[in-house]
Amino acid sequence: MGSELKSAWELAMEKTQKMGGDKVPSLSSDEKEEIAEIRKVYEAKFAEVEILVQDQEKKNLDLDRLRRERDQKIEAVYERAKKR
Repeated sequence: MGSELKSAWELAMEKTQKMGGDKVPSLSSDEKEEIAEIRKVYEAKFAEVEILVQDQEKKNLDLDRLRRERDQKIEAVYERAKKR
């Protein structure tokens, strides 16, 4: 994944692996593309919230909700990869 920012879930999986936990599954190129597309879609959603939502508290709540949604979708891709 190079210099891309990692989701909280990805960081947690790396930390778990370093501590001797479950191995992070290797991803196929299709799975990597799916994750990249998820990130791209959510970056657009983040930008939309930044522009349209004026109330800072609501903006923070919306951004947190979007981050959780994004991380859950990325986690689902990793879970499918684990089952292969």
